[in-house]
Amino acid sequence: MKVLTISRNYPNQVLPQLGLWVEGLVRETSRLGEQQVISPVPYSPPLPRFARRFTRFREIPGREIRSGIPVWHPRFLSGPGYSLHNFEGMATYLGIRPAVDRLRRHFPFDLIHAHFVYPDGAAAARLGRRYGVPVVITEHALWQPWLDHYPRVRRQAVEAVRQASFQLVASRYLRDSVVGVTGMPEKIRLVPIGFNRSIFHRGDRPVHLANQLIFVGRLQPVKGLDILLQALAPLVKKEPSLRLLIVGGPLYGEEDYQGEVLEPLVRELALDGNVEFTGLKAPEEVARLLRESAVMVLPSRRESFGAVLVEALACGTPVVATRCGGPEDIVTPEAGRLAANGDPEDLAAAIWQVLGERERYDPEHLSTLAHRQYTWQKIAAQTMEIYREAIAGHRGRRAPQQNVMPVIDREKEK
Repeated sequence: MKVLTISRNYPNQVLPQLGLWVEGLVRETSRLGEQQVISPVPYSPPLPRFARRFTRFREIPGREIRSGIPVWHPRFLSGPGYSLHNFEGMATYLGIRPAVDRLRRHFPFDLIHAHFVYPDGAAAARLGRRYGVPVVITEHALWQPWLDHYPRVRRQAVEAVRQASFQLVASRYLRDSVVGVTGMPEKIRLVPIGFNRSIFHRGDRPVHLANQLIFVGRLQPVKGLDILLQALAPLVKKEPSLRLLIVGGPLYGEEDYQGEVLEPLVRELALDGNVEFTGLKAPEEVARLLRESAVMVLPSRRESFGAVLVEALACGTPVVATRCGGPEDIVTPEAGRLAANGDPEDLAAAIWQVLGERERYDPEHLSTLAHRQYTWQKIAAQTMEIYREAIAGHRGRRAPQQNVMPVIDREKEK
């Protein structure tokens, strides 16, 4: 089986942390079939006054090999922020189509798997018609209230799902968000995000720092770090040695949420000696810090899944998360505690309870919980079955001839 993955969210030499969850699936499914990746990059014109956040995209090569898998980076037209959001589906399609045409000649893919329904999925649906192949779309983002603000994008998203064989979602909460807009529950397949067991594991001799909490993720308001800091303040009064590591940072050069909001709040709450901002870390370093910490906390306001919770459990570390969507599928009483969304007092109580009962969370058992369902090996096998179902269902539905892009054998033409 030959699969073409289309995803703007894919690691590259400029943004190595981008879309690691997509790469994890591609790497593992490539053991069961052939994979190539189209990861489009915003076009940045060669103008000297452009900000670094745009000009850095020029440093991404047109093609690279990652873990033995070819990754192509065609350019597409994009504007700052959401200025051209309504047109990004077509812009992505026009930007990647020449590259896919060339790739098709020597890699006659059987199926296209796009990540995020817009713009990637919308472009993939057009390509599926062009080549007469089935399309599977994985959605990673919650659809509301986002699509309520962009009715034109909403129509394109719904049409892409209608044309796709299946839409994959990582949680029940995300499923409900999508189905509430599309009204097509028959398209949905529930496929969680996996973890790399060669990186996220207990280790030979796991060491837990009894008073160390850890957060891992992007530093943005939706992650609820302000709530976590408010929850930490009364806990520090009970236990002055309590320490919080905040691991992460912006990926795209967003506003300085750390400097403008979080650091002033740390000073206001007198937590200067208890909070450390570590910045972005490589996965191997994240795993080490998770293994060292007593509790991993995810205080998000909204979360479509919460992959870091699975990674923490794989490392043998209990978790505390808010009831904000995806975590409800992961956090059981065996794994940790759930707290009310946006409630610092309830979050503090949940953290304190897990800290006080730390001995009942056996690291080996926590790691087993993650391995039962979330290794990339299990997720890849589940995904491959969906691919086979999509291909089998697509056979017999003959695409209109004008929409089929034939595979051209240039050697025979010569």
